[in-house]
Amino acid sequence: MKIIVGLDGGGSHTRAIAVDVTGRVVAYVERGGANPNHNPDARENVQGAIAAVIAEAGCSPQDVVGLTAGFAGYDRPEDAIWAEQYINQNGLVCPRKAVNDAVIAHIGALRNQTGIIVICGTGSVVFGINEAGEHVRNYEYHHYAATAARHLAYNTMFRMIAGDVLKEDQVLIDQILMYWQVGQIMDLAKLAKNGFITDSKVRNHRFGGMAPLITEAALQGIPLACSVCDNAARDISIGIRLIGTSFSAETIPVTLIGSVAQSDYIAARINKELRSETIRRYHVKEPALSPTMGAVLIAMGLADINIDEHLINRLKEHPQA
Repeated sequence: MKIIVGLDGGGSHTRAIAVDVTGRVVAYVERGGANPNHNPDARENVQGAIAAVIAEAGCSPQDVVGLTAGFAGYDRPEDAIWAEQYINQNGLVCPRKAVNDAVIAHIGALRNQTGIIVICGTGSVVFGINEAGEHVRNYEYHHYAATAARHLAYNTMFRMIAGDVLKEDQVLIDQILMYWQVGQIMDLAKLAKNGFITDSKVRNHRFGGMAPLITEAALQGIPLACSVCDNAARDISIGIRLIGTSFSAETIPVTLIGSVAQSDYIAARINKELRSETIRRYHVKEPALSPTMGAVLIAMGLADINIDEHLINRLKEHPQA
């Protein structure tokens, strides 16, 4: 059996899928993060995921006819060196390609169509592919939407410690005190003065885990959470509009990806912000396929496999589609 392998190497998880040439998923595995800037075991995680997904499919490396991996942290031309090393497995002789993880997310979400995606979960980026085929990120405008999960938590924490809260915020305050296992805000202030947690990776992970408390509190109308989430939605919408200036179309498709961007409150606020746009129309739609499946589509192109609706529908049958 000949197989295609797609890999989504994110900051927290590496997800690999193997499919046969008809689009039937034959294996799926997960490993730890793949960003070498955040995870010292990134290379082992990626190569372990590739080896495991091939083995789970009951195949050998020689059976792979195309492989694509999207990596968080693949941001500069020199990053191609480590990214290509990660996918240079013993026995693999097929065409292989490494790209930024936003590329596979875009291909999956919009099925090779022009448009803009927002990835906002562990990290945060706004990325578009326009009619000229240009890849445009908000970073290129020197715009960074500090809207990842940890950023929502940091912003909420700082406002609590600074006393920028109302009595209506008490429910959220109590939840956050419990999350940090302290009794009062002054205890949080002491933690903050000492940097919360020395290890930055552990610290960011801890703050990222706090974000669902904030997005859920916003749904309940708690003012502090609403304010933090409103600011995040506004920053994201500004990034979308910046990238929108590189498009010629009057209506631009947009998809939201990641735990923060897809949270009910923030997704609704982004929609509201974009509806106020007077120059262009932005049509927010559900992602067609996952980033991992986006990697599969690119790999199928490397293998010269015809991608039709029947094949897409077979891909969609899998829970990780």
